[in-house]
Amino acid sequence: MKDKNFVQARKVVADAIQNHPEAAADPQIYRYKMDAVNELIGAENRKIYLNQRPDTVSFFNYIYELYVTGEQCDSVERISLNHKLKEGKNASPKFRKGIGLTLLPYRNNMLSAGKFHYKKKNYAQAFRFFDMYIKTKESDVFLGSKDITIIQDPDDRTEVSVLSVLSAYGSSNYQGVNTYLIESLKDSSLRPQLIEIGAKSASEQKDTTQMVWLLEQGFESYPETEYFFATLTKHYNDLQQYDRALEKVLRMTELYPEKRDYWYMAGKEQLLMNDYARALVSFQKCVEIQADDAEAHSAIGDIYLHDAHQAYALFNLSLSDPTYAKRKAEINELYLKSCEAYEHARKFDENRQELWLEGLRETYFKLNRGKSLRALEKIVVSHTDSKSEEK
Repeated sequence: MKDKNFVQARKVVADAIQNHPEAAADPQIYRYKMDAVNELIGAENRKIYLNQRPDTVSFFNYIYELYVTGEQCDSVERISLNHKLKEGKNASPKFRKGIGLTLLPYRNNMLSAGKFHYKKKNYAQAFRFFDMYIKTKESDVFLGSKDITIIQDPDDRTEVSVLSVLSAYGSSNYQGVNTYLIESLKDSSLRPQLIEIGAKSASEQKDTTQMVWLLEQGFESYPETEYFFATLTKHYNDLQQYDRALEKVLRMTELYPEKRDYWYMAGKEQLLMNDYARALVSFQKCVEIQADDAEAHSAIGDIYLHDAHQAYALFNLSLSDPTYAKRKAEINELYLKSCEAYEHARKFDENRQELWLEGLRETYFKLNRGKSLRALEKIVVSHTDSKSEEK
């Protein structure tokens, strides 16, 4: 230090702390290291005034190291003080005030370092500085008389928490996201994006409870954000909790009653719950919105066909039963409605035979429409032959 070789002094002190337990337990050694690092910071600063090119990255790293060393110095001294207090001796911190006064001038530099790395997309480095900046806001080294902080930071905790979350997520530091997420959510302008980041981070950490909680928060406040809706419905469907998935879909139909896709999803969810009557209403709503909706027409055909199967399974009346004709006509009506729906599906999307072919085969057969059935089979054969020729 006397020779002003601060690089060497820093190295010697760091080696002593690492290799000698006595040095590692002595707060004075850390204070020496702080002094050496502080001189290196000053050397980089002087380059600016001398119109030389300072090493910006080194300058910021020295400041970070200064903060780390200052916190270590205070921690080591605190351990020593606790031992003395347990022995009944009077003890008060010797280094704490000086540590705080040494670190205080570099508060803005610490924040600037985070923003510097953030702009360069060095997100791991950016988080390191933002994290230190926020964590040390309540550091004991900055407590003055009557335990009042000497820090004069602006009211920027939320702003820097947002930057911390974005930096942590950008560097796959999902625990870092979790650390600052709640504070960051006070920023209303970025709240939906931050909730999404939080949910994705929780998913990466296999924290399903946190993920679902965040998704629910996001969907409640921002249902128009597709991520919350799509991820929640998929999650509940994967768990076969179709009623919960349907809740989300029905809310979307309330918010956007003219959007066909939400009604179609509602119908699909209701089918998964075996609620065919409500599913029919949902698919009919699709057709009202989009008359040429082949998928919805096909689904309507499937429901009527299902109802026909159910009715036929219960149809065990003899010919002499007075209700026989009525019940037979009711079943026939279901087949007619099913057939009509499949014909619409075919009309609006003839190339997608999976929407209508099997349904028409069965309904034509049940309705004794032999001519239509034969014509259908000719078309299918012709279509199959043309595909074979293409190959």
